[in-house]
Amino acid sequence: MSAEEVTAMRDAALALSGIVKQYPGVRALDGVDLTVRPGLVHAVLGENGAGKSTLVGVAAGSVTPDEGRITILGREYAAMTPAVAREHGLALVYQTPALAGSLTVAESMLVLLPEQVRPKVGAASAWTDAHLRGLGLDIDADLQISDLTVREAHLVEIAAALATEPRVLVLDEPTEALGPDETNWLFDRIRALVATGTAVVYITHRIPEIRQIAQTMTVLRDGRVVGGGPVADHTDEQIVEMIVGRSLDTTFPDKPDLSAAPVVLTVDGLSGAGFTSVDARVSAGEIVGFAGVEGNGQRQVLRALAGLVRADGRVTVKDRSVSLAGPAAAARHGIAFLSGERLQEAVFGDLTVRENVDALSLTRVSLLRSVLMPGKERALVSPAVAALRVKAASLETPVGTLSGGNQQKVLLARAGIGDPAVLLVEDPTQGVDAGARLEIYRVLRELAGRGTAVIVLSTDAVELEGLCDRVLVFSRGRIQAELSAATLSERDITGAAVLATERTVAAPAAGGRHRRRRRLLGGETHAALMLLLTILVGGATAVHSPTFLGMLNIGQLLLATASLAVVGLGQLIVVMTGGIDLSVGSVVALSVVTASFFGAGPPALFAVGVLAGLAAGALVGLVNGVLVTRVNLPPVVATLITSIGVVGVAQLLRPLPGGQAGDTLLAALGTTVAGVPMVFVIVVLIGIAGHVLVRRARAGRALRATGSDPLSASRMGVGTLPTRLLAYLLAGALAAGGGIALYAQTGVGDSSVGQALTLASVTAVVLGGASIFGGSGSALATLATALFLQTVTSSLSFLSVSIAWQYWIQGILVVAAALVPLLRGRRRRRAVVALTTA
Repeated sequence: MSAEEVTAMRDAALALSGIVKQYPGVRALDGVDLTVRPGLVHAVLGENGAGKSTLVGVAAGSVTPDEGRITILGREYAAMTPAVAREHGLALVYQTPALAGSLTVAESMLVLLPEQVRPKVGAASAWTDAHLRGLGLDIDADLQISDLTVREAHLVEIAAALATEPRVLVLDEPTEALGPDETNWLFDRIRALVATGTAVVYITHRIPEIRQIAQTMTVLRDGRVVGGGPVADHTDEQIVEMIVGRSLDTTFPDKPDLSAAPVVLTVDGLSGAGFTSVDARVSAGEIVGFAGVEGNGQRQVLRALAGLVRADGRVTVKDRSVSLAGPAAAARHGIAFLSGERLQEAVFGDLTVRENVDALSLTRVSLLRSVLMPGKERALVSPAVAALRVKAASLETPVGTLSGGNQQKVLLARAGIGDPAVLLVEDPTQGVDAGARLEIYRVLRELAGRGTAVIVLSTDAVELEGLCDRVLVFSRGRIQAELSAATLSERDITGAAVLATERTVAAPAAGGRHRRRRRLLGGETHAALMLLLTILVGGATAVHSPTFLGMLNIGQLLLATASLAVVGLGQLIVVMTGGIDLSVGSVVALSVVTASFFGAGPPALFAVGVLAGLAAGALVGLVNGVLVTRVNLPPVVATLITSIGVVGVAQLLRPLPGGQAGDTLLAALGTTVAGVPMVFVIVVLIGIAGHVLVRRARAGRALRATGSDPLSASRMGVGTLPTRLLAYLLAGALAAGGGIALYAQTGVGDSSVGQALTLASVTAVVLGGASIFGGSGSALATLATALFLQTVTSSLSFLSVSIAWQYWIQGILVVAAALVPLLRGRRRRRAVVALTTA
């Protein structure tokens, strides 16, 4: 490297030199250099898959390069992490918001902000509210990220980046989910940052935005730098030619004469939430655009035609009446829908390109409608993928690893082989580069050419003008104007939308959603409910058998609760990270056996046994964590393996029950406080400490973020692997603590005890409101649920109910507890979709 280049890197706000990143079958970056100077907006352009997001991921630490150097504000780094990048002045806003859904907006700020600007935990909500209001954003700091629309999530991440007071701000497709007013809001803040000397890296597919905000640019193609320089020195045609590697003589395909085409889709009097009295006709081969200012009903109408939104009215396809009872009913009549929310509603991210393309055509590639034929699959899928020039290493590449543009091409390939009568396309080129747009426009016109009636919803008036044969402009839930070829222009489309005088309200106001919502009982409703149920069950049992409330039974019940509660707390920590620990019962047995070797001596010697048991449990947890995080075994497999091994060790140590505790130790273990066993008091204190950890500590936010969305958590700066490792270690130690509590109850070493606590601990966690998918949970609710379960077990014994029924009832409780959060999550997703489309 020359002296001039060294000086340039030292003076740059951000300098990447010789960056290489290789993925299986793809060289994403091949010796890329990027230099961004203070006080300038530097645009990075390229087609989807050109390497733009990978490059900024390298700068932000979410992607580790194979080769190259990273320099931020004159300091060189051999490796980078999101947390280090943020602490040293670089903030990154991702194309898909890197926010964990289980955290609140305020908690997300606590994770995202560096130490020097991070508010105190107790003041986080008030600070976040003030910061958002200062930016002109009406978003409640106490809302969970999962309750936000995609637009709001983008705004929250932008707000967090601005709060870091960055010296380098990287924006990856920041306006894809924003409307015009919000885009202007963002540009104003970018200009204010640049005026203070901040360097901004701006990734976008929109050349008008580059003209408006950027001074310099770098163009990538196939992982290499192919051009750049001052934006003002290049025409739009030159920029596009650098991006796609060829001259673009025409952007949109020719429009055919459709004067004699038969009508395929007829809509009469379609009405629903946010729209009313919509009439429309779409002919075979015609592309009709839906336009209007966002929120005026056009999106709801499109989704109503797809069966996703309830609506009344008459819809026919090829003179056959269509029931809009749901997506399946619409699909049966030949209506296909391509959602703009690709990852959430359209593609199967973990499945391959092949599996995504033929997902709706399995009967065509299977034998007797049951056995898939690989040869038929390839013969059907390969031509469709090749025609769209999908950039993927092979047909077996997971779709989730592809760029947004290539994911859209996969969806179009799926629609193409399905041969729909009506194709509904929502935001077809959102997040798609200039070159991919041409392919998408071409394919849409080819699909129309087969006789398909196509409806395209887009916020890009230029796109609608060039692609569509007619455009229907919506205003306040009605069709305000119909523009045909003679009046179809960007000016007319925009003018019809903004000059509308329609007075019908398009959709119910959603402003109430942003009001601060008080959390009943501090959000611990599950804990309160479990305590209430415990009182009801105990009271009902006492009516039948008054001895149930005797001191002896209550003491034994609380001791049994202590064992289950502390094991449940360990299970909770693992479940919150999205895992499960099937070895906790075996660890309990090992801990009981270990303690029994010290039980005959004085209490001081028993303390050594307690430490030995806890150490053994922690060691088992560490092994579980390594198997899950380093060996990448599924949690069920990893913990089942260790469970078998640990119970074998316990049986070797104590083939038969033995090691009875001495009278002095039993007296010490039986110590009570106001009639409550000391062991139970200690477990309650552990639970309270766990509650504080989960709700207020950084480690608790890391646990919830990791379980909610590991990728987003990692991009937020959370060490997801160490967090999961620590969770298993703590689960092992707490399970061992459960064994100590059980030994205090039985006073004898028995390797056969504890196995039932595995299922019981999962029951306590799930019934306590924790999500079985990770990301949420309450230590207090787990404590209360453990008490409830032991009360039920004790009550059934007093009521002479068989052991079999005790297990049946426990199983029923688990199923009920698992269904409640699933149904709640389903309602929440529907509400978010409704608000997004409103």
